[in-house]
Amino acid sequence: MSYWNGKDFARFLYHNFFFNRGTNYRLTTKRLGVLLLALGIYLPAEFLVWSGLFLDEILFHGYRNIKIKQPVFIIGNPRSGTTFLQRTLARDTKNFLSMRTWEIFGSPSILMRKTLRLGVRTARAIGVGISKRIHRMEALWKENDPIHRLKLRAPEEDEYLFIHNFSTMKIWSFAAIEEEADPYIFFDEVIPEPEKDRMMDFYESCIQRHYYYHGGKDRHYLSKNPNFTPAIETLLDRFPDGKFIYLIRNPLKAVPSHVSLKEREWQLLGSPLKEYACRDFILRSSEYWYDYPLKKLKELPEEQQIVVRFDDLVANTKKTVQEIYQRFGLKMSIDFSDLLAVETERARSHRSQHHYSLEEMGFAPQFLETEFASIIDEYQLRS
Repeated sequence: MSYWNGKDFARFLYHNFFFNRGTNYRLTTKRLGVLLLALGIYLPAEFLVWSGLFLDEILFHGYRNIKIKQPVFIIGNPRSGTTFLQRTLARDTKNFLSMRTWEIFGSPSILMRKTLRLGVRTARAIGVGISKRIHRMEALWKENDPIHRLKLRAPEEDEYLFIHNFSTMKIWSFAAIEEEADPYIFFDEVIPEPEKDRMMDFYESCIQRHYYYHGGKDRHYLSKNPNFTPAIETLLDRFPDGKFIYLIRNPLKAVPSHVSLKEREWQLLGSPLKEYACRDFILRSSEYWYDYPLKKLKELPEEQQIVVRFDDLVANTKKTVQEIYQRFGLKMSIDFSDLLAVETERARSHRSQHHYSLEEMGFAPQFLETEFASIIDEYQLRS
């Protein structure tokens, strides 16, 4: 089975260059420049990525014998604290293994990682300060939310792996092509089975490569992906013993925060027909992602799932993580327990720099509260 989704790549080019008039992804001069730049980077980069993946099959084919046991998936609507929880848990390297940004985007193959490691060692041997250069580069990437600032060596959403085979909602939603992104909102129910199998085959092979390179087969693979929220059944079909942590935040805060974030993306890449043109798309996904996964998780045994409130995570990170460990039967080291005490204080003192206006977004007073009333009441999310 071929991992590469050439059909969707062709559709992406067709939408962007030939079928965009009157849409939020209309081909303005600005968008044309962004597209040409992106393709100029993407195509050569993917040639290197797939060359490495192909050579892995010859040089390191033993990775396929690795069995992935009890992976942990952090899910939930975007802007619900999933990044903070992943980066906190990932610091417990005795229990967890996560993919880092540089591995996801640039080096999913074993060969490429080994090559880069050799290059870094060689640079250090001749006195080149690699770490300082990386820090300088990361400092150029400004984000309003420092908790989710992009860092090359920090754990990141491994759903970005699907960019390599062009099978992800991220491409379509980032590019403002709603009609192609919509099926991914209802992943378990709408995506065809052959497509699910192709995506999961690729995803599993990437995790196996990750274990092969890092070792530590007794550690739980830790994944954080809001876009996996509607894919619980698909993940369980592939990883029957998988465990799920659902982060839930008051929709009155999570939904507009997500709209604000997506608005910046759409304005960056093009010229939408109006401000906050993404609002209905975000609302549609949010409604389903607060409803479907919570119902699915209730069908699982307690030791396989837990719902964590964002406010609890921020108010007492240590206590919340201890509850997760207890539910999943994990042992916590003294060092990690001490680290959690520090993270608790850090989370309590954090003040988001992400500001937005409900009125500017076009949300009528009380609309979100009425729309999500049942979820707010059931999980006591009023604040």
